[in-house]
Amino acid sequence: MSVGEKQLKYATGALKRFRLLVEQLEKVNPACLNTNERLAFWINLYNAIIMHAYLAYGVPKSEMKFSSLMQKAAYTVGGHLVSAADIEYVILKMRPPAHRPQITLVIALHKFKLPEEQRKYSIENAEPLVAFALSCGMHSSPAVRIFRPENVVEDLQNSLKDYIRASVGISSKGKLLVPKLLHSYTKGLVEDSMLPDWICRFLSPEQAAMVQDCSSHHKQRLLSPRSFTVLPFDSTFRYLFLPENGSSQSYA
Repeated sequence: MSVGEKQLKYATGALKRFRLLVEQLEKVNPACLNTNERLAFWINLYNAIIMHAYLAYGVPKSEMKFSSLMQKAAYTVGGHLVSAADIEYVILKMRPPAHRPQITLVIALHKFKLPEEQRKYSIENAEPLVAFALSCGMHSSPAVRIFRPENVVEDLQNSLKDYIRASVGISSKGKLLVPKLLHSYTKGLVEDSMLPDWICRFLSPEQAAMVQDCSSHHKQRLLSPRSFTVLPFDSTFRYLFLPENGSSQSYA
């Protein structure tokens, strides 16, 4: 991959501006933020830390190495060092990812702890939709978007919709394909037998018609209530970005 002089100058300038912003985090006091402000702040910061970590340390080759990277990648916020793992599992209170069993095992063995002063940075109640906002730069990860406090609830709902539209598919044999991340999210929320109908709520009329068609055909052929296949989490490196104009770009 070749990089022209103009692109190199732009990247160098952008990196300098980014470093200045990171340095200013030391003066931020997240404890003064309201719930929506905290959600937007920590989601954006998490995605920035992971991208920065990839640039600094390279792309991890395994789930175990990614887990190590999450603990190593950290910024100083309000005078305290906060890692990506701290943000996800302590501050945002996300559950261990059932769709990534190796990460879940590491989390079970390593209890993430923050000093009491830093725990004040945490949100009061976990927001499950955050699962579709945190990007690990992998093929099965959600797209990266900028979250703003005034629209964070709507943006999280849109993140779920965008993820469904981008990741749910139909196989060559006409069977509905559902990513593991989405299936894990719906556990306890939607019965497997009703999942295709639930997914259709987030699709365009044309897409919904295709899903309903393949689902009904499968149910006619088989007695099993599950009319879909769950796709395993794909950790292949890829970043999908959603700029504010709604168009997307992918980097793999």
